[in-house]
Amino acid sequence: MTALKTDKPEFFSDICEVIRLFVNVRRIERTEDIATEGYAVLHTQTEKDAVIKSDVIFYANGAEASRHTYSCDMPSGALEYKRAAKRAAKISVYRALLSHFGSPPPWGSLTGIRPTKLLRDSEALLGSSGAKALFLDEFDVSPEKYELAKSIVDAQAGLKPPENALDIYIGIPFCTTRCAYCSFASYPLEAFENAARKYVGALLYELDAAKDIIGSYHIRALYIGGGTPTALDVKLLGKVLEKACELTGGAQEITVEAGRPDTIDEEKLTLIKRYGAGRISVNAQTLCDDTLRRIGRRHTALQFYKAYGLARSAGFDSVNVDLIAGLPGETNEFCDSLSKVIELSPENITVHTLAIKRSSAFAAANLSLLPADLHMSAALEKSREMLGAAGYLPYYMYRQKYMKGSHENTGYAKSGKECLYNIDNMEELCGVLAFGAGAISKRLFAGGQRIERAANVKELKEYIQRCAKMAEAKRALFAQPDL
Repeated sequence: MTALKTDKPEFFSDICEVIRLFVNVRRIERTEDIATEGYAVLHTQTEKDAVIKSDVIFYANGAEASRHTYSCDMPSGALEYKRAAKRAAKISVYRALLSHFGSPPPWGSLTGIRPTKLLRDSEALLGSSGAKALFLDEFDVSPEKYELAKSIVDAQAGLKPPENALDIYIGIPFCTTRCAYCSFASYPLEAFENAARKYVGALLYELDAAKDIIGSYHIRALYIGGGTPTALDVKLLGKVLEKACELTGGAQEITVEAGRPDTIDEEKLTLIKRYGAGRISVNAQTLCDDTLRRIGRRHTALQFYKAYGLARSAGFDSVNVDLIAGLPGETNEFCDSLSKVIELSPENITVHTLAIKRSSAFAAANLSLLPADLHMSAALEKSREMLGAAGYLPYYMYRQKYMKGSHENTGYAKSGKECLYNIDNMEELCGVLAFGAGAISKRLFAGGQRIERAANVKELKEYIQRCAKMAEAKRALFAQPDL
């Protein structure tokens, strides 16, 4: 058992994420007693004389194993105080556990999704040198990860959206199969073919209901994702594309995920191109057929090559290919797949680190199948070298829970081919109006100082039944004055 006692219950989940950097456990119990078996963290935090003091004692099998105290000045503002108090709790727990376990995680005590956003905001507040010191000395981020984040922040400097910009996301939650690592709202089309027609009808209603919102913004990027949009038949896909482009005509960038090579054919690509999409994803994940079968993908490496060739023949000037590091049973296969993809010279290559999400089939799998953390670190470092040598630079990055080795997902691009939607969404640089099951709309207030969300339900039947209510929630969100 792994347990936590804290007098700051509002930080319980954040502290748990730090504990999981060292202990491979999903459930962490709230406790009042120190058990004689397993691990326990006792955290107390006090504020006195304008100083926040965070004390941690770490127990292993009932005996004290390590402890740490972290102190910082107490900021004056309420928001600044909450941030400082949470950071103090996380850093103190992190350093107590590091003292016992050793082997520092590459991102130190950082557990959030957007380290590059944190770095950019820190540079604005503390300057470049101050932000670097914060990452390296306070958060214990490794120099390599800091340099990765810094290079991405610098790459994004000239790609910020204009004022009054808005991105549009449309989700299609259908796939040919469900991958063993997937935790998204996604439904195998063979079992939900009739529901797909009803879903598209609800989606078109939701899009129509947002006409007034869309018309008052500059649409920067339209992203149609999923799931796999090209899992839909041509007729349904055409309806979605027609409505989307009717509402967002003039978007600077239009992306359609055609991630499953087994869903791509010439007719669908011609349709996508006709409606103005210039960017498309054709995702290999790996070019090892044994691994593809193991993770539940229906396509083969040969089908990937064929689909990629069709995308090129259709005239798309920006193609993205996804690869995943850390897939079960793979060691050298990842870098071999990357080398072969680089030879194709797509404009974008996204390197994902396998994340074992709670609701995925892999969550109950034998974790001994997964590569060791040291191998993961070496593979990701090698990928950066290979991509850099081929002219690709990192331009966006994000992290997820339960990532192998506590690493990250990184998007690489050739110069001038960065995906604007990926930057905007991950850095939260402008609002997103999102449609479909599980889609989350976001609106930025006061220049991004405050973000409010309107989330659509994930379950397919419920979405179809309640699309009108979710459309109204979006209208209410975007009708608020910007205060």
